[in-house]
Amino acid sequence: MEKLLLHTYYIGGMSCGGCATTVKNKLSTAAGVRSVKVDLGKKQAEITSSQAIKTETLQDALSKTHYTIAELRA
Repeated sequence: MEKLLLHTYYIGGMSCGGCATTVKNKLSTAAGVRSVKVDLGKKQAEITSSQAIKTETLQDALSKTHYTIAELRA
């Protein structure tokens, strides 16, 4: 069975449901991403992946948008 990784990220620049949808759609295109859940209220994205993904890779997925991403540390 495949081991999945779960990481939570802070997303800067989201202000509405449309923002959350755009962020979810963009992050879903990054290699290895299995699912994305966006919480607009917390300004966070929870990403389930099949492999470790660099934050820079996720930021690249958000290129051509004004959104920023930073991993939250436990």
